[in-house]
Amino acid sequence: MSDHTQAGNSQRIKAGPRAVAILGPYGSGKTTLLESIAAVTGTVPRKGAVTDGSSLGDSAPEARARQMSTEVNVLATRFLGEDFTFLDCPGSVELMGEALGVLPGSDAAIVVVEPDAAKAPLLQPVLRLLAEARVPHILFINKFDTAQGAFRLLLAALQRVSELPLLLRQIPIWEEGAAAGFVDLALERAHRWQAHAPSHVIDIADARREKDARFQMLEKLADHDEHLLEELLGDIEPSRDEVFGDLRREFANGQVVPVLIGSAEGDTGIRRLLKALRHEVPDVSAAASCLGAPREQGAVVQVLKTVHGGHGGKQSLVRVLRGGLKEGQVLYGPGGREARIAGIASLVGNRALKRATAEAGDVVALAKLDPFGTGDMLTGIKSGGRHVPVAWPVPVYRLAVEARDRKDEVKLTAAIARLCEEDPSLRFEQNAETQEMLLAGQGEIHLQLAVDKLAHRFGLSLDTRKARVP
Repeated sequence: MSDHTQAGNSQRIKAGPRAVAILGPYGSGKTTLLESIAAVTGTVPRKGAVTDGSSLGDSAPEARARQMSTEVNVLATRFLGEDFTFLDCPGSVELMGEALGVLPGSDAAIVVVEPDAAKAPLLQPVLRLLAEARVPHILFINKFDTAQGAFRLLLAALQRVSELPLLLRQIPIWEEGAAAGFVDLALERAHRWQAHAPSHVIDIADARREKDARFQMLEKLADHDEHLLEELLGDIEPSRDEVFGDLRREFANGQVVPVLIGSAEGDTGIRRLLKALRHEVPDVSAAASCLGAPREQGAVVQVLKTVHGGHGGKQSLVRVLRGGLKEGQVLYGPGGREARIAGIASLVGNRALKRATAEAGDVVALAKLDPFGTGDMLTGIKSGGRHVPVAWPVPVYRLAVEARDRKDEVKLTAAIARLCEEDPSLRFEQNAETQEMLLAGQGEIHLQLAVDKLAHRFGLSLDTRKARVP
């Protein structure tokens, strides 16, 4: 059983705030999913779009220009009375370092994939990250209203790239060759989708197909539940509480990967996805245990990401693992360093919503924690802080950078240091032989983004050229 996960009880109780990462290959529709979640939960009055630059996420100039995620997008929201923070990570393989910092503080992840069997292999780097971080995850097949080809072939292709068994939770309803809704196999209810509106319940048209698919789902759950296996062998219908208890427990324990379908563009299937997250995602205690968060030391927080934001100064995106926070509180980190919280905020895209306190489970931005960086665990007592190592990727591509105006050279060095603190997969090197300043990272896109940030944030004009990889 994974240390990151914990078993659930069949009778669900309200959980505290939870953090869910969103991952998937470039082009799968992750940021559109984030936008849909914001609209469905009522966090935004009007849904934006990536294509016209009105999306909640991807608001940085570099992201707008490329119409792609270039850093983690954060959405704090509520659904059916419970708090969630969604952390939308870039899909480009070169930018996957963005996910490395946030995954240890996440309770679960949504993996977004297109309904195209040929694109299934693109999931392998994402699933490898999740396996290493020991984070339970749901597979959400997006854009399902455009699905073509046999559903079973798509599932087979997805299973080939997943080390864990996929657990089909829904089967599509087809009308005139297109997906028009789904049958929920746990609830045994059929739903017809309505664009940008809740689905409505309809009669199950093909009861035999539903029964067969439900039995297959129960068989997979029974692999980890002897009592359920005995019921199936005895042709006894398990209770709904037992089924949902197994769904919650086996997901949290990382034994199965639930599969759901929908379309973020049309807001279809999103409410069912959110209900699954509400019911099945474990609370923060699992992540806290996995990270080794100390007990009886007051507040304990993990720094997930560091951002240097213009006049706002340094901000630290943190997950509160234990205890609570208030403005003005002192936190202690590695080496006895300390800092006083100058402000607490929930993030909704690029908007910071000020708040006075934060509780265990919350993901918040803390101001002015200047001595601390990504990966640091901070506590309320002097001896409790430590650094949680992250295996950042080794650089494979380098650019030589030079300020066009020589008087900007000192400014350039300081700016690069800030970018490397924001993105530890980015490195600053100096070639002793050529006296060149080098940016080292994961590829041309990764480094060009860094150069663009140096221009947009710090007003630097640079000359660049590809450097030899040693």
